[in-house]
Amino acid sequence: MSRAPVGSPTGAAASALQPVVDDVVARAGFVLDELDVRPAGRQVVVRVTVDSTDVPGVDDGPVGGVDLDAVAHLSREVSAAVDAREAEDPTVRSALAGAYTLEVTTPGTDRPLTEPRHWERAWLRRVAVTLADGETLTGRVGAVATGADGPATVTLAVGKHGTELRTVTLDDVTRASVEVEFKPAPDAEVEALRAARRGTGRDEEEGQ
Repeated sequence: MSRAPVGSPTGAAASALQPVVDDVVARAGFVLDELDVRPAGRQVVVRVTVDSTDVPGVDDGPVGGVDLDAVAHLSREVSAAVDAREAEDPTVRSALAGAYTLEVTTPGTDRPLTEPRHWERAWLRRVAVTLADGETLTGRVGAVATGADGPATVTLAVGKHGTELRTVTLDDVTRASVEVEFKPAPDAEVEALRAARRGTGRDEEEGQ
């Protein structure tokens, strides 16, 4: 989750802060997407990227953004936690030196899809995908399977009419990102993906 080199002072500070920040974020009902601590001029920027834990249901549309009021409240909680850790941990105190800027933000639409939960949150979004063999494709995100019986997979609606369904193993994806759309998804694509997801029984299992 942290991006600064672990061997650097800011990398060591990120490692020391991560369990504290992760706890605050989890208690607020979010998931820590990334923690980055790095110099910015004479100060240090502590950037905390959080995402919602909400996963759209089969009858839901694409997920909306995270509540900004909740993020503002979380920012205050994270600030207090970082200050407390700085006061008690010499590693953090040395790296931050009492002068740091805290940024608590949410992932942008250009955030690469690298984990199953990213794909789950991208339900019904159109994505551009590059596979390990060099193949590129675009498709609309359907059900994500993360069971213990095999590697995680995602169903994509692809093809000219968007009703051809293709299962892609997430381990085979080298890059994937959401594409910006300016009109609603075609009904045929949405219904094909909903029917396929209902066929997996995934939502029924989650509701038990």
